[in-house]
Amino acid sequence: MKKKNSDNYIILGHPEQAEELKLHLINRYVIQDFDIKTIFADETPAVKILEETEFLPLFSQKKIVYVKNAEKLLKSDCEMLKEYFDMPSPHICLIIAGKSIKAPLDDFADVSPEKDFTGLFPRIFKMGTRDDGDRLVALFREHLKNNERDFAPVISAALVYMRNVVRKQRKVDRRTLNKYMKLQELDFNLKTGQVHPGPELEIFLCYLFS
Repeated sequence: MKKKNSDNYIILGHPEQAEELKLHLINRYVIQDFDIKTIFADETPAVKILEETEFLPLFSQKKIVYVKNAEKLLKSDCEMLKEYFDMPSPHICLIIAGKSIKAPLDDFADVSPEKDFTGLFPRIFKMGTRDDGDRLVALFREHLKNNERDFAPVISAALVYMRNVVRKQRKVDRRTLNKYMKLQELDFNLKTGQVHPGPELEIFLCYLFS
């Protein structure tokens, strides 16, 4: 699928896995929003995608270039992009996702849905109602029991859950909005060292969703 020691992926047929991978890379390299570029292959030629891989990250360890609708890439686009996969940048995480992809990039594709990058996200993606709050708290406690002080994926999972709740509501109420804003603030404070991982943070998160 990818060269050793590089963070470049082609994931076909499993959009939820591509989103899961994106969140995993964000947490692993503490990537800020400014260093995440989302591109739609049916709107952007390969030469423009390659240009994005030449810009170094400004505020993070790495930059994510996330290309959607891979099936729309032309064969000539795939030939150009293969040159990047043969010599990837150490500063870029390139994710290409879609239903299919043309040769020669098909040799780099991973069509397996079995990978679990964080342990939390596969189950979180299926949640999205207020009644799921108790299940969410149980997952948090299970993860932190086995991964003490590893709060970054927990907060990212909570944000995924809240986005699912917002999408399913016709009208977002103030309580949901406040909870989402608190999570975003907490995520920022944790990444910038203004909040330290520990029992108090776990109690706060459990209280927030109980």
